Amino acid sequence: MKVLTQPVQFRKIPGPVVLAAGFFDGVHKGHQLVLTSTIERAREVGGQAWVLTFDRHPLAVLAPSKCPPLLCTLEERLRLLEQSGVDGVLVLEFSRQLAVQEPETFIRWLCGKPRSEEEPAARPAASAQLSEIRCGDNWRFGRRASGTPELLAQFGQLYGFRVVIVPYAQYQGLEISSTRIRYAVREGRLDDAAAMLGRPYSVRDVVVRGRGVGQSLCVATANVEPRTEVLPPNGVYAVRVAVDGATYKGVSNLGVHPTFDEVRPEHAVLETHLLAFDGDLYGKTIEVFFLARLRDELVFDSPDSLLRQIAEDVRHAHRYF
Repeated sequence: MKVLTQPVQFRKIPGPVVLAAGFFDGVHKGHQLVLTSTIERAREVGGQAWVLTFDRHPLAVLAPSKCPPLLCTLEERLRLLEQSGVDGVLVLEFSRQLAVQEPETFIRWLCGKPRSEEEPAARPAASAQLSEIRCGDNWRFGRRASGTPELLAQFGQLYGFRVVIVPYAQYQGLEISSTRIRYAVREGRLDDAAAMLGRPYSVRDVVVRGRGVGQSLCVATANVEPRTEVLPPNGVYAVRVAVDGATYKGVSNLGVHPTFDEVRPEHAVLETHLLAFDGDLYGKTIEVFFLARLRDELVFDSPDSLLRQIAEDVRHAHRYF
């Protein structure tokens, strides 16, 4: 998958190009409808399927205090978009300069000159590049988010592309949105989050060295300090762990390990015990998929009590594998 950051680069892509427009935080089932239809249409016309997105949430620039926590980083978003099968992504830097562009200025920046202003010899190539834009009904662009899909369709008549509004995906009778998924994850409703995402919610990060307590108890753990902005409640979870192309069953503790309060961390740490695994994961990137919440994080009166509970957690976790 190609990743571009400048419209001038995008305009040189051989067409026809079918473009999915959106922020795509979490790349949930609603986003997947847009992406799937974009890919299908691109293959139908013998062209390429691309995505238009921003490097950060617009509110991170316009009103940082109102910016929602994100389900995934830009790196993770690009990885999920690549897995969808698109040919490329145009990642625009969202800045105040971009935010004040009038809607048509934005479209001209994206597409180049409208067909009416091009030299006749250039018209076939220009019209063959961006042939279609697909988006949800709530996608906005331009100054004060004044560009609507309806306005986009009007510009399409000038710039040579058509616009298709993809219907919302629904869950339990309501529109699937990143906002709903954030609430579900933070409230520990993992089944709801997974149903809307199309996969279990996950945390992907690099394994760091921990306190060595698990190893001393013969229950070695892979520890990560999650950078993600959305986490489920502290507690113990049945998980699956992906690393180096393989997947393992596991049990994770998300929290501040209160039994050993002499090294209480400032932020939640995710400590994961991989079942039937023997190896060194330090420095490796792992992805932990949350399957089910087993219990609250507890304080134990001794390491032996903790060890007995871990054994019980492992038995309980097997119900979800």
